[in-house]
Amino acid sequence: MSSELPGSPDPLARLADVLTGAAHGVRPTALELAELLWLARHMRPDTPATGPEATTGPEDTGRAAAPPSPLTPAPPVAQPPPVPEPSRPVPEPARVPLHLPSPRAATAADRRHTTLLAPAPPMLRHPLALQRALRPLGRRVDAPVGHELAERETADRIARLGADPEWWLPVLRPARERWLRLNLVYDAGPTMPVWRPLIRELHTVLAQSGLFRTVALYRAAADGTVRGPGPHAPADGRSITLLISDCMGPQWREGPAGTLWYATLHRWARRMPLAVVQPLPEHLWRDTALPTTPGRLSAPYPAAPTATLAFTSYERPESAGTEGIDGIHGSDLVVPLPVLEPEPRWLGHWAGLLTAPGGVEFPAAVAELGRPLPADAEDRTDVGLLSAEELVLRFRATASPEAFRLAGHLAVGRPDLPVMRLVQAAVEPDPRPRHLAEVVLSGMLTTVPGGAPGSYAFRDGVRELLLLGLPRTARKQTVELLGRMGEFIDRRAGRAPGEFAASVPSAHGAGTAVEGDPFATVSEDSVRRLAADRTAQGVPAGAGGGDGDSAGAAVDRSGILFTADALTGRPEARITLEATVHDILARGSLTPRQYEVAVRPDGYLVRVVPGVFLLPVLVAVLRELPYALARLADPPRLRVTFGRPPARLPEAAADVLVVVPPALYDDFTTSSAAQGTRRFWPLYGDDAPDSPPVAWYCPLGGPRSPRSAEPGAPGLVQGPFIARDLRELGVPAPGRTAIVHTRPDGPLRVLDPIQPYGTRPPRPETYYSVDLTPHHARHTMSLPSSGKGTFTATAELSWHVADPIVFVRGGTADVAGLLLEHLRDAAARLTRGHPLRRAGAAQRAVNAQVGGWPVPGLAVSYTVRLVPEGAPAPAAEPSVPSRGRLAALLSGAESVLIGFDGPLARLFSAQTARAAVLDLLSVVAEHRDPADAPAGRPPAVAGDTGREAFVHPLDLLRAFAHDRLGPELRARLDDLELRAVPDAPATHLSRALVRALHGSGRRVSVVTDVGPRAVHRCLTPDRLPFAGVHGRRDDPGLLMPDPDCLLRALGTPGASARTGVLISSSVAELTAAQQLGLPFVGYAPTATGRRHLREGGSEITLSSLEPLLEAARAL
Repeated sequence: MSSELPGSPDPLARLADVLTGAAHGVRPTALELAELLWLARHMRPDTPATGPEATTGPEDTGRAAAPPSPLTPAPPVAQPPPVPEPSRPVPEPARVPLHLPSPRAATAADRRHTTLLAPAPPMLRHPLALQRALRPLGRRVDAPVGHELAERETADRIARLGADPEWWLPVLRPARERWLRLNLVYDAGPTMPVWRPLIRELHTVLAQSGLFRTVALYRAAADGTVRGPGPHAPADGRSITLLISDCMGPQWREGPAGTLWYATLHRWARRMPLAVVQPLPEHLWRDTALPTTPGRLSAPYPAAPTATLAFTSYERPESAGTEGIDGIHGSDLVVPLPVLEPEPRWLGHWAGLLTAPGGVEFPAAVAELGRPLPADAEDRTDVGLLSAEELVLRFRATASPEAFRLAGHLAVGRPDLPVMRLVQAAVEPDPRPRHLAEVVLSGMLTTVPGGAPGSYAFRDGVRELLLLGLPRTARKQTVELLGRMGEFIDRRAGRAPGEFAASVPSAHGAGTAVEGDPFATVSEDSVRRLAADRTAQGVPAGAGGGDGDSAGAAVDRSGILFTADALTGRPEARITLEATVHDILARGSLTPRQYEVAVRPDGYLVRVVPGVFLLPVLVAVLRELPYALARLADPPRLRVTFGRPPARLPEAAADVLVVVPPALYDDFTTSSAAQGTRRFWPLYGDDAPDSPPVAWYCPLGGPRSPRSAEPGAPGLVQGPFIARDLRELGVPAPGRTAIVHTRPDGPLRVLDPIQPYGTRPPRPETYYSVDLTPHHARHTMSLPSSGKGTFTATAELSWHVADPIVFVRGGTADVAGLLLEHLRDAAARLTRGHPLRRAGAAQRAVNAQVGGWPVPGLAVSYTVRLVPEGAPAPAAEPSVPSRGRLAALLSGAESVLIGFDGPLARLFSAQTARAAVLDLLSVVAEHRDPADAPAGRPPAVAGDTGREAFVHPLDLLRAFAHDRLGPELRARLDDLELRAVPDAPATHLSRALVRALHGSGRRVSVVTDVGPRAVHRCLTPDRLPFAGVHGRRDDPGLLMPDPDCLLRALGTPGASARTGVLISSSVAELTAAQQLGLPFVGYAPTATGRRHLREGGSEITLSSLEPLLEAARAL
């Protein structure tokens, strides 16, 4: 009967677990277990046995060992209660060792490894505390440009004046912005690579704080130069500069670099606040080019330049400031330069100095900025002449306890900078960059020849001496230390960018020379996250056992990877897939000696002998794979990848996806298989327009690729197709079609019909046919308002391909749907700020502010018309009248009257028209009765027109035509029109239309309500053949819709108006023409203008003068 409890583990495994615990996690090998059992068999106990068996003599050994006879019952013996056996501890997850790369060359004996990029602990301990310390600098001030609405002042003005809403004018105030602009300058000298992580983290913290208007990063080279315009900007009182430097580079010493560098520092100090952020601890600053003196700093006013600061030293209280203090190496005046540690307390004092009123003192460490140090200054000990014992003793006497303890732990391995940061984070409860700096500058380290920045090694004899000072218990807990170091990598794996190269054992990696001992152990999941560019999702070899093939390995360039979704628990799918894989390999003319099939949890990996021609295998995949999977009732989605897969795989909704490298696709295009129906689409690795494809893919079964289009199918792009010779494609129709072609490993190009291949030899290439003609769509939708109701919107979209290459690369399908969805979302954000009664304002906002269309390479135009909910939807615009109808209208006219504002020129834009209206309203306000404002009586205007919003100065003049202010407003408008003439653009095709009408024998005259002086000044340079120019008269009551102007243009009073035609953009001119029965042709480039003309009764309304020009030339 076994003495083991039910369910207990194997005794051998229990013994191995006990030995593992005794060896601090090092598991014994099979050979060690066998030797231990052999030794235990030949060992005797040291103490005599106790109990009943002890009375048995040697002669009774055999008899005592015999089992008792069943006929002789044994006396009852009280059995002690069984002691419950402790449960077997759950083994911890396997840890993967990380190794540093070795500078030596790899040999055949080196184990295979895979290289990863591992993150390191941050150098800044408390970034939020740094941001809080600088919070006083985040104040807001008035911006030098730009204004914003002052809501309280506007409301107060409205309440005081008591005017109606149409007379409300906003009160504007300067826009607010952050007070300071920060220039962050970092030293790029030879001693600064160790501090690059600190520079990057400090820049990120300052940029993300939101305390500064801008945060610009500049590089100060070792030759004393600083590139970029920011540091050299003139003093404006709103710029500050922080310099990150250890003050130990060559530019801090005498020489050309030092002269230039110190001149730059003095210029900054005279123009703006300047401070140095010193990564070294304060007690080491005395060995740098900027030794400091503790004391108190005060500024005469906020953000005062550094040269104006007053410094009082703690050591010399009788000194009132730096004025009169001799320079470090002469009698020149020096500048008190603040030097800071990258700690919240230091930066907080500096922020207080910049924001406090004059005279407030703050504690600071100040360096005297005078002239650079002499190149041969004997201010530092030459540590290269010291022995190992002297180096360690000197370091122990001057370094902090934390730095000395860190150096002892670093002596266990190789002291590379990333490893230093990991060890410091693992052994120190409060890691700081200053302790790391003490070790780096101790003289005990030397740089590795040819190594990366931050690669160090201990000087001869130093490592052994440091290990003597490390406690024995700490030296024995190496496994625990490796785990603690790996915990920091586990926490940041996949969340922070990798900073240094590390290697993990991998059966399918490359032979890489690595350091013998690992520097950390990480979890298997961290390895997978760090190896994002690898396709293998399994555990590296040696990380916990298991076969590397079954776990999945990286696919080499000659491998084929079959991966499927949801194979677990579906034996029929796996059996079918395995049989199909072997059938495809056989049809691809591969012999069993040329490939090896490895089973994976998600499919199969086929390793092929390098140099094998894989085109027959690709053809077999394209032909056989869809039919083989069709035999399954629910086939899984399958991806077949030839060679190393790209980092970003396509998202095609297909049952089977085949991905091939450019070289294999090139072989495919030259074969007869390319003449079939299977098409490949390019897969790009980035968004650069001239980058070649990194792979090609072909979807089989299921929905087609979104890029696909059959010949003749609707869509802007047809293809891809394969052309044996591009010269056979002919010349595409200019302006209607473009041909875009590419080689398997080249960028997209637009076809040159003269030299389609340029200087390259002809080869089959992939091409697309792109439609360049305009496309239109009209949609009706609902848009929200600021209240409960909604707007009914009619959107008219027009688009065409402007950049064929960019559009083909984007591969956008359903262009109309994407454009409509973008327009609906963008318009909804704008209309939510307008009530239903402000449908016109909402419409103008939508038509002016929607942009950022989501389809690259496409030119989009749109028009949106809004009406309140419940109102009839805007009707669609009628089609453009035929050229025959316009020619018939013009042929029956002897005189053609053309309006000035619109058909010939645009005197005021929407913004300038509004400004002119406000200018005229100021005249009205100046002549207003003082008793009207307190009583809330608006100015008296004729009719209901005066109560509408004036969008044009002529509308306002018409409203006051019969008012006592009419002549005053007319004279003011004359001046405004004359000032607007130089900026008035001519209407497209208007000059050609006038000359065409004159050439056909028609008498062309200008009719307008604009002042005649402005009209003559605008039209005289063009020397157009006008029969007359009839403008505004002195009496504002004769403005249109009064037909006086039209009658003057037609000639004899009472003449038939049917012998003429009016071309105009004004509703008032339309009304005057209707009074005379004069035929009218409306012109308005905007949808709103055409709608107003149609609502006024215009039967012919055009958005362009081109139809009229064609009709005039046909006369």
